[in-house]
Amino acid sequence: MNSFPPLPAERLFTHFLDEVDGTVCLPATATAADLEALLQPHALRFPLFLDPAKPLRDQMAASTFAPASCRFGPFCDNIPGMNWRLPSGQVVRIGERVVKTTTGYDWLRFVLHSGTRYGEPVDYVIRLRPDCGFTLTTRFHGPPDRLTACIPQLLGNGWMHWWDSVDLIHDTSGCCLRVVVHCMPHEAPLFTERLAAIAAGTAGVTLTSNEPRPDAPDGLPDLVLKTTPDRAITLAGELAPRVSRSLALCYNGVVHVHLQPGPDLPERTHALALGVAAELHEMGGDWHSHHLPAIPPSLTESSWISILEQALHGS
Repeated sequence: MNSFPPLPAERLFTHFLDEVDGTVCLPATATAADLEALLQPHALRFPLFLDPAKPLRDQMAASTFAPASCRFGPFCDNIPGMNWRLPSGQVVRIGERVVKTTTGYDWLRFVLHSGTRYGEPVDYVIRLRPDCGFTLTTRFHGPPDRLTACIPQLLGNGWMHWWDSVDLIHDTSGCCLRVVVHCMPHEAPLFTERLAAIAAGTAGVTLTSNEPRPDAPDGLPDLVLKTTPDRAITLAGELAPRVSRSLALCYNGVVHVHLQPGPDLPERTHALALGVAAELHEMGGDWHSHHLPAIPPSLTESSWISILEQALHGS
């Protein structure tokens, strides 16, 4: 099978910043600091970073979701295009400068979550959001069952469209429900009032905020579990005694698990994943860890992948 014909250089994405459409093309090795330096003069932001010190490509390898996916969707919905280096060394263009609006197979999503099996990203085209200049971070404190009772009040009405994230967090300090809002400074009291009303109406729950200083990002999770939203909330609590930190991304049905570092981290991550894998697969979910190889494909998928690999390697 012949390799793909060389792509003209003019067809590849060049680095750009489009302030009108709110998109930017930059290297896959760019960090949050690189992006902030580029976007700050234009009042734009990319809210999906998990770890400010890690490059974009590491964020994508670690999880398909970030806390701000509550409002802005998974990473794939925010990456309309890429320059991608195939195993042969050839660089090809995938996607466009704007979000895909037609139906069909999502080739970009496929390669983005395939590790390095089919090559590696060179550049990303990512969607940006307006930077309003103010981030309000609030925390509900109380018993886990009372915090869980607050979640439908946050996500069951029109207010849900304003929350950047709604995360139930278990760590060594206990349990809290974190709600983040990015807004104009003069709008913050409106959101604070709404959140305070939910807390006041739920027995045993109190509310604190650290406005206007946003929380530091949570860091790359060691294990990601995708399930249903209700199960993610209870699963994060069940895993809490066995891990250093667990976060339920309440709207997306995702659990981010953080373990203590150590030389046996991959083994511990794998053991934890195997303990929940059967349940996740039965519910149509899955698990993922950037410390471990991808789950082997089925026999049918393997035959398709074999054909694709022959093309990508130019054999």
